[in-house]
Amino acid sequence: MLEVKKISKLSLANIAALLYALFGFIVSFTALIYTLIKVILEKETAGKLAQYIFINLGLDFLIALGVAVIAGIIGWLVGLIAAAFYNFLAREIGGIKIEFLDETSVAPVTKAESTLKDKQELFKY
Repeated sequence: MLEVKKISKLSLANIAALLYALFGFIVSFTALIYTLIKVILEKETAGKLAQYIFINLGLDFLIALGVAVIAGIIGWLVGLIAAAFYNFLAREIGGIKIEFLDETSVAPVTKAESTLKDKQELFKY
């Protein structure tokens, strides 16, 4: 069984920033498009409707980009703090233990073998 002892803070921060930015953009742009559709259906617009829509779509896109940048910054900070917190806890109480399936060994493990492996794990350190 492998144990994750430490997580690279910058690696987790970068992944979190990318995910936060992506979801921030998608959610904010979807909400802004929904609002634009509601405004078009409920109000009479002065001037050309197509011009009104394209101007608002451009503004919606810029607002969504701004939200994505802010969400990315927040995600980076959250990722950095989460990695630091995980590293502290892993050092104090132990990290996450992960067991991978070895594809070469297809035979099931008996209870006696499992108990023996568990005892060997106890005295591994």
